[in-house]
Amino acid sequence: MSRSVNRTLMTVPPRLKRATRPPRGVSPLIADLERAAAEGNTDTEAFWERVERTGTPVVGELDEQGRRTATFLWRGGDELADVILTADRIAAADSYERNRMERIPGTDVWHLTYLMRSDWRASYGVAPVPADGTPAPENALSATTRTRRERALALSDPEDRPAVARWFDALAHVRPDPRAREALDEHHSVVSLPEAPPELRHDPDAPSGTLTRHTLASERLGNTRDVWIHRPAREPVDGTWPVAILLDGRTWHDLPLAPLLDGLIADGTLPPMLTVMVDSLDPATRTRELACHDPFVDFLDTELLPWLAELHPITDDPGRTLIAGQSLGGLTALYAALRLPGCFGRVLSQSGSYWWPNPAVTGGETERMVRLVREADALPERVHLSAGLHEWALLGANGRVHEALLERGRELGLPGDFASFTEYNGGHDKACWRADLPHGLIALTEDHAR
Repeated sequence: MSRSVNRTLMTVPPRLKRATRPPRGVSPLIADLERAAAEGNTDTEAFWERVERTGTPVVGELDEQGRRTATFLWRGGDELADVILTADRIAAADSYERNRMERIPGTDVWHLTYLMRSDWRASYGVAPVPADGTPAPENALSATTRTRRERALALSDPEDRPAVARWFDALAHVRPDPRAREALDEHHSVVSLPEAPPELRHDPDAPSGTLTRHTLASERLGNTRDVWIHRPAREPVDGTWPVAILLDGRTWHDLPLAPLLDGLIADGTLPPMLTVMVDSLDPATRTRELACHDPFVDFLDTELLPWLAELHPITDDPGRTLIAGQSLGGLTALYAALRLPGCFGRVLSQSGSYWWPNPAVTGGETERMVRLVREADALPERVHLSAGLHEWALLGANGRVHEALLERGRELGLPGDFASFTEYNGGHDKACWRADLPHGLIALTEDHAR
């Protein structure tokens, strides 16, 4: 097997026993509607008018165990064969069946209710599957989802592959919930139960900074990518800009992140800083470059930062230079800081893929970052890790990296709180990362001049 294939397979998560699926709950609202339908009353206009007023999902009262029901809804009739909820995105043989909404007979109400701890947050979509078999538009699946499909089918047992394929076929029909209270992007909505950590919102009256798009060619990597630079309206106190590098930059640019940064910097919650959003190109390139790939780290050090310094007066203080990433990006953010302690002194790692590499490919080695931290001659000044309780493939690994950081930090004389770890009630999810990112940035820059 070639080295390049080996490295690709190293970034496929190990097949760990999956976590328990979200438990089903019972919604009194649906129970009332089912009783009425059973008695012959199938008029749902008043029901849908109520739903339009409250938004979806419909959230129940807090129970004695700190849980609430979240009832997801879709309106449709016989033109639909199924309606699939994608709040639980596990690609497994039973995914399609586990995520099917039920239809109240004789009505246009499709529903599925979860019983969740009341601080749950997740992005979700709804996939109405046509009864006549009409296919989804060509290329309806994103490049990332197509890659996930290929990997899931390759790793599935042969007898399970048709069921896994059916799940991904349904994903091609996903669209946002038209009645959702919160939105994520053009394909997904967001559910945040009342006790979920509050998400910071942008101030529409804050002075806008500038957001510029650049094209940066790398001799080291042999490719060219987009880089977006956000420069806030407020100038830095000493005339030199602190820098925050965000990997998977297109995600944050498209969110968009810039208006939120404008508001947080305007009111002093964040210090004035340049935020540099670095595109990851395509899934194959991302998989290669964001897996402790030394040429990519060299690109950040010898090409990206010098190029940025030609455009803006930036700091050379590692304590004012932050790098952030999610998933493989979170892994790479910490790896870059370990490789270049004189460059990156602050690290924000969300859902870091610290299970890396896959032991099936490396002959047994996994969670390499724990060893790298324990062997490091220097550590970043501050590290903020976060991971979701529903990320069973990496939650434990994140905890072990945190423990290794604290242990090595004590040996190197760092303060006991230099590395923090937050566990949130969610999954491997942009909705959770969006909510957590500002808090991580705040924690890592609290000692910076405002």
